[in-house]
Formats: sequence, C-alpha cells, structure tokens
Amino acid sequence: MMNALSRVLLRPALWILLYGAMIGYGIYALVNIPVEVLPAFNFPAVSVITHLPGTTATTMETLVATPLEGQLLGLPDVTEVRSTIGDGLVETDLRFREGTDPNADLQAVNGAIDRVRASLPPAAQPLSEIMGNAINEVADYALQIPAGVPREEVSRTVAATIIPALRGISGVQLVNSAGIGDAALWVQPNLGALRQAHIPVSALTAALAGQVSLAPGGYLTLGHQDSLIELHNLPTHIADLNATPVAGPDGPVALGSLARIIRTTLPTHQRELLDGQPSIALTIFKQQGASTLPVTQAIAQKLAALSSQLPPGVRFIRIYDQGHLVHAVGADLRRNLIIGGVLAIAVMLFVLGARSGAWLLALSIPVSLLLGIAGLYAAGQSLNLMTLGAITVALGLVADDAIIVLESICHRWEVGDAPAAGVLRGLRDIAAPDIIGTLTTILVFVPLLFTGGLAGLFFIPFALGMVFSLLASLLVSLTLIPLGLSLVRHGGAIPQPSRRSEQLLAALRRHNRRLFNFVLAHPRWSIGGCFLLLLLSLAAMSLVSVNILPLPNEGVLLESFTLPPGTALLDTQAAVNSIVTRINADPAVAHSLARIGSSAGSNYTEPAYAGEIEILLKPGAGANSLDAIAARILAASQTPAVQLGIDTPTVERLGESLSGLPQPFEIQLYGTQFPAMSTLADAITSRLATVKGLSGVFNNDGYPETQINVQPRPAALAAAGLSPAQLSNELSTLLAGQVVTQVPDGNLALPVYLRLPDPAAFSLDDLAALPVGNQSATPLGQLASISLVTSPNQFHHIDGARAFDILATPTTAPGAAITAAKRALASLKLPPDYRIAFGGLYPMLEAAALGLGIAALAAVILMAGVLVLRFGGRRAPGLLMMQIPLAMTGGALALAASGLGLNGIGLVGFLTLVGVSLNHGIVLLDRAQQNENAGLDPAQAMEEALNVRFRPIFLTTIVAVLGMLPTALGFGAGAAPEQGLAIVIAGGIVWSALLSTNLIPALYIRYRGK
Repeated sequence: MMNALSRVLLRPALWILLYGAMIGYGIYALVNIPVEVLPAFNFPAVSVITHLPGTTATTMETLVATPLEGQLLGLPDVTEVRSTIGDGLVETDLRFREGTDPNADLQAVNGAIDRVRASLPPAAQPLSEIMGNAINEVADYALQIPAGVPREEVSRTVAATIIPALRGISGVQLVNSAGIGDAALWVQPNLGALRQAHIPVSALTAALAGQVSLAPGGYLTLGHQDSLIELHNLPTHIADLNATPVAGPDGPVALGSLARIIRTTLPTHQRELLDGQPSIALTIFKQQGASTLPVTQAIAQKLAALSSQLPPGVRFIRIYDQGHLVHAVGADLRRNLIIGGVLAIAVMLFVLGARSGAWLLALSIPVSLLLGIAGLYAAGQSLNLMTLGAITVALGLVADDAIIVLESICHRWEVGDAPAAGVLRGLRDIAAPDIIGTLTTILVFVPLLFTGGLAGLFFIPFALGMVFSLLASLLVSLTLIPLGLSLVRHGGAIPQPSRRSEQLLAALRRHNRRLFNFVLAHPRWSIGGCFLLLLLSLAAMSLVSVNILPLPNEGVLLESFTLPPGTALLDTQAAVNSIVTRINADPAVAHSLARIGSSAGSNYTEPAYAGEIEILLKPGAGANSLDAIAARILAASQTPAVQLGIDTPTVERLGESLSGLPQPFEIQLYGTQFPAMSTLADAITSRLATVKGLSGVFNNDGYPETQINVQPRPAALAAAGLSPAQLSNELSTLLAGQVVTQVPDGNLALPVYLRLPDPAAFSLDDLAALPVGNQSATPLGQLASISLVTSPNQFHHIDGARAFDILATPTTAPGAAITAAKRALASLKLPPDYRIAFGGLYPMLEAAALGLGIAALAAVILMAGVLVLRFGGRRAPGLLMMQIPLAMTGGALALAASGLGLNGIGLVGFLTLVGVSLNHGIVLLDRAQQNENAGLDPAQAMEEALNVRFRPIFLTTIVAVLGMLPTALGFGAGAAPEQGLAIVIAGGIVWSALLSTNLIPALYIRYRGK
C-alpha cells in the first residue's frame, strides 16, 4: 500500500501537468467570470404590467385585472397571483412552483395574455417580464437641459441617436427614457372656430388620418427595369397640416383655420426633474449574465462619444452606476484578501520557520482559491456578494488542511523518519481526519444546494463557493503539500522553527494546560458555564438589529416619497421641488434626480403622487458614513403629509425584485366591499400604531379619490344624433388626447397628436360648457349629468380576492412583531368573509430561515453519520456534536459586541460554524484514539494528542482569523456586506479552538472509562 501510494504521489511530472492544467483553467475562469452585486435571479416569478391612462382603479379591475387573472390563475404550477390595481395601471405578479424554468413560465404567461387580449381594451397592452429584472438596472443618466433649448430637439436626438446606440452595446438588455415626451405635431382644436364652422372634432380626426399615406402601388416595367410604385403623402411640416382640408357642412375648411398646430413634445402625466428642472432620464438594464462593470464602462464611453450630437449646452449627468458598487466591493475585498493572506502567511512562516516547507502553505492558499473560482465558473455562477463572501471565509479555511498535513509530516521527521517515509507516514496518519474534517464542513453546505425560494437565491451560490474551495484545499493538502515537501527535503537536519515562536507556543501550551486541568477537575461547572454563555449569547442576539442586505456606499441614495392619494401632479411637483432644494443644500450632495409617477411602457408603477429621488453624492463624500448622510437627508426632507423612506438603490431594487413591493412587511385585509374595508383598515392602522416593534404604519389602499362622473342622458343624446360611444370618443380626444396618425420622419415616426391645449385646468363649469356634438354646438352639460364621486385610489387582488395592504417597518425581530400585531388585533371584530393575514418580504425571510433550519438539520444528521462511521460508538461523536451549538456562542457574542446587525450574509456564517467548529476536535480525538489503540490509557493518549495537535490547532485558528481580519475590521467601504460574516466566523473559530483543546478532551477523559 505504501509503495503504491509512493508511486502515485511522488511523481512530479504527473502532478505538474495536472496542476498546470487546473491552474490554467482557473486563470481563464478568473478573467471571464461575470462580476455582479448579487447572484443571478432565477426566481420562478413573472410580472405583468398593463397601463391604461385615465382609467379609475375600479374600472381597471373590471376591464383589465379580472379578465387577465381569469387566464393567469389557470396556468399550471402557479402558486400565487397578486395584482396591484390603481388608476390607469394594473401590475400582476405571478409566482410559480419551485423548480420551474422562469423562461418557460414567461412563455406560458405570454400565451395567456394572447388568449385574453381580445377581451381587453385595445389601448391596454400588457407587458411581461421575469421578476427580478429590477436588479439588472445598472445605470441611470439624466440630461441637463439649459433654458431656451427646444425640448423637442433634445427628445428627438435622444430617440433617434442616443437610445439606438446604447441598445447596440454588448450586454445591454433594455433602455428606457422618461420625462419629456416624444417630439410630435400637436393639433390643438379651436372650439370657437369649430362651433362657428359647425364641424365636429371627429371631422378633424378623419381629415388628419386621411392625410398620411405610405403604401405600395405595384410596379411598372420601364425598359429592362421593374420600377416600384409608391403612393405617399407625409406631412411633416406645420404648413403641410395647416392646408389639410376638413369636411364641413358648407364645404372644406383648412385645418389651420380650425386648430393651432405646434411642433413640441407629447404631454406626459409624469416628471423627471434634475435638480428641480425638467429632464430626460435614461434607465439602462443589462442582460442577465452579463458582467456589470464592462457594461457600465461601455455605456459611459458611448455617451461620452455621443455628447457632441446633443444640442449646444445639453450634457449627460451620471446619477447611478452599479459598476461603482461592483468595483468598490471587488477592489476592497480583493485588497482585504491580499492583506489577510499576507498576514496568515507571515504567521505560518514565523511559527514553522521558512525552511520547514511553510512556503508551500503560502502557495496552497491562492491555488485553492483559484480552483474554487474555476468551479464557480464551471457551475455558471458569478463573483458576487455571496460567492465573494465564501471566498473570504475560505481564505482562512483552505490553509487548515494544508497546515495539519504539513504538521503531521514534520512530526514524523522529528521522531526520526527518513524524508520520503516521513512524508508517506505523516500523510497516512492525517489523511483520514483531514478528509473527515473537510467532509463534515462540506456536508453543512450540501443540503443548501437543494433549498429553494429566497434561501436558494442567496445561499446556493455561497454553498457552491465553499464546497469548491474546500474540495480544492483538500486536494492541495493531500497532493501538492506532500509532493512539495518530498522535493525540498532529501535528508539532512530537520528544519527548526525560530526560538521566539517556540517560546510563544510553549507559553500558550502552559496557559492552555492550566485551563484544561481546571475543566478536567470541574467538568460539570465547565459544561454549565459554556451553556450559560450560550444562553447569554442568544439573549444578546435578540438585541441585534436585523436587516436584509447591508451594502457599502454606492455613491447614491434613493429616497422614496408618497403624497396623499389623488394629489395633483402639479402639487406633487411643487412638494418634490421643495424637498430637492433642501437635499441639494447638503454639502455631500452633487445632484438629485426626482421621478414623479411612471411613464407608460416602463416597469415603474408609481402613481402621479409618488416616486423616488436618486441622490448623487459628491466623490468621496462619507465613504464610511452612509447611514449618517442618509439620516441627515431624511431629516431635511421631512414634509407634512409626505411619507418618506431612504435606502440604497440596490437594496430598494432587491425588494422590488423579490416581492413586487419596496416595503418588506405587510398586513393584508381581505374583503368584498370597499367602504367596509376602508373602515376596518383605519381601525387596524390605529391599533398597530401603538404596537412596540412596528414603526411607520400606514395604509395606502382604499383612499377615496375624487373622480368626475359623466353620465349620458339617453334622450338628449338621441335628440342630438349621438350614441354614448360617440360622445365618449369625442371627450377622450378633446380631454385625454389621441395620436391620430404617425408620419415617417427620418428613422423615427412623428406622431400627430390631437387634444385641447390645457384641459386639466378646466373647472366643472368649463367642462359642462364644453361644446360637443355633430356641429360642436351643444354644451356637454345638456347631453350628460356631471357629478363628483369617490373611488379607491388603489387596492389589490391576491389570488383573485380583493385586499388592502397595510404597511409597516419592524424595528424588532419579524416573528416578535407579528406576535405583537396579532395580539393588538385579537379583539377586532371582522364581518363574515373578511380576514387578516401577514405578508410582504418578511414571511419570505421566515420561509428562508425555515429552509436553512431544515438544511442545518440535514447537515447535522449527515455529519453525525460520518462521525459514527469514523470513531465508532457514541461517546466521541456525541462530544463533537455537542460542540456545534456551543461554537455558536463565539460567533453570537462577537457579532453582538461589534454593534453590527444580522443580515442574510451573516446568517449563513452561523451555518458555516456548524461544520468548521468540528475540524479541531476531529483532528484531536482521532490522534487520541490512535494512541489508545497503540496501548496508552485515555489520559496519556489525550496528553500526547494535545502536545502534538496543539500547534496545528493554534496555527489553523490564527491563520483563519488573520485571513478574515481586514474584512472583519471593515477595511474599505466594499467590505461592509461581508463584515458581519467575517466577525461571526472568526469569533466562532476562536471559541471552537478553546472548546477543542479544553472542554472536549476533558470530557473525553472524564467519561471515557464510564
């Protein structure tokens, strides 16, 4: 067996070729692997957005939501259909069963939309996309437009030149523009002239539609050539349209006599304001799987090249660039990895000596990490916050395997083995515990690979990163380390570590021996003290704040705002301009871009009384004080009757991607009648406002908006020769506007738009006096009654049932907040068929926590099985399994002492400790068991094991801690997401080392013979 092992391991040419190939692929993977902020969202969910401007929420329910949901609810594998229904908009979010293909789900949704399309209003065009696309928004730019520059010229340049160029960039998926409308020819009817000429508005529509002609007319053979015939009339100038004849009872009348025609931009019920001034905003999405940084760099270069094509004085302002965040995270973590690696290598060289082969350990770290990245690339993963977190943790752990193998071989040399024999015997002694220790850690992550939902989105990439890195470190420790040692030592004196390192280790051994003797003499007190510390750490964790995902300073903050439902767009704009003025006065702020409402065709869904303000910070402003800047801006923005919230763009878009809502916590009220639902919602809001642990409680659904109801009088309409549909079409054209036709103009189509100049300024009397009818002579008030009514601003359908969402922000653990809310609502009497449920992002987090709990349980069972197979009996495996919960103490106390919050990345750190905490104990007990098998009694066996294994346990602990130290200390803004993870694992490893060298061996001796 020894000879066979020798023939395989001690063949340098073979291993040089193998490692050369693997390292070559690793370098290729490192260069080509995508770099992202978050893992790819393959969540089985689809969002459908339908715009129908000018339609009330209740009418949207009837015309759009109900027929659309009727088709969508019948799709296979659908688990939830949720619609948000507001004025002019329905957003329907579908969640599918775990494991389905999101692209196949999207195709199924598109098929359902095609089937229901005939039942929808012609102007309602549902747009579908896989949910999670919001996180692919990588860049936002705004155009700074000086006063006096024609806006239609800017709009046309953007549509004709800028957007096509951006769409042509590799990796760009979508480019949206909003703010100023498209360039158009606006025909503004003169009501007095129409009335005098007895010409209805419908005649203008017909005349304009008939003027545009672009159609094939066959061909003529002229000589030897077929010449195509084309009939076209393309009036792109105001003079052409002014001469358009409009049919009237007394003969044709020139359009210019009946209407004013201007070249301008289409009106929009939405605003983009750069530092308070009208602007055009460009929102750019990358393709799934495209690397963020190259895409954002290409966008910046392209816009710089296109700046010369903008009108004089107009320039691009970069507001948000996700590449900034990717660069910050990547650069800071890369620097921290290098610093941590250098510190770890320096300690190894100090303790072991430069001539001991410790330089091989320095080589093993980058090789293992490079092979881990190669595995991620082969699995289709990217470098993101989760996989970079795994690499940060792995930096300290990958040296673990190599250290214990090197220590075992050096020990064989120290007891007199020949160089080659020492390598093989040392490897034989340590191979089993090395493999078992690595497998127990890997087994923690294997169940995570089968989790779904929110847990799977975040933790599968982390698990893959850990598994690949640990497998690579195991391979390196069992091959590269013994091979390297066999090459560097062919006899001669055994390399000795430095005197200072020996003195340090001797001092540490003495102190550890005193602690071990105390634990051995007082095992019950020791066990009780450890469990008491565990309880104290759990109590401390209950005081730790909880957040979803902390991010470093992106250089941008995003403040959301909501005014009372129904607030006029002009009033919202005035309030936002006031807020922007105060924001821009902050010394850290460079620019602000406010978006009010949502443009048709975009994936935004806010009404005209809500939106968000992107706040661009000055370079270097508050590099490590983003929370302080956010708090300062939020305080300055406070405005009566305006709901405000502030976060980073990535966190905000993460929430939108996962739940369709920026708010993470909801109380859902189900019912049938809006008045009763509104009354109950008010009562629920009042009760929840007194609940400790909830803040910012408000209900944004069911708010009664004032609407104008125009009810036709059948007899009057009949006498005027009109039908209700004709009257509706005429009102829609005059008041809402209509694109009558489009004229090809260069590479764009120029809309011809028909509407009154400013109908929004009408009073009710003006509306009643509006001349309509076949001769534009009958006041609307004679044909219809006009009254004010109320209608809910918005509400929801959840699986077809009406519901209101009451929103809140938990300030304590979600479970505690829900318990307190249920207690406050327990005495509330609900009518039959009415009920209350809790929703939002936090139930998904609880489901993720449950998934993690199941994964942890499966990992513990698997580890217990492996330990029983290795050690036999129950005592050694039982002691090692007892160490798992105790090891959590160090991580919990370290996190609580740091003052940081617990987040999704930090949570997986505790799961990592389940496997990592066992490594030291496995190595120690394996040595003790070998000694017993050799004839030593338990006390002597353990004493020898402690003497031999203390140095590798100390080394692996200090190397792991130093490897994560720069990140745990928060060096650099980009380290913020991983800081909690590093603190948890570093604290847990130190505590685990103390348990492994004191409590576990003491209990092993104490109860071994009983």
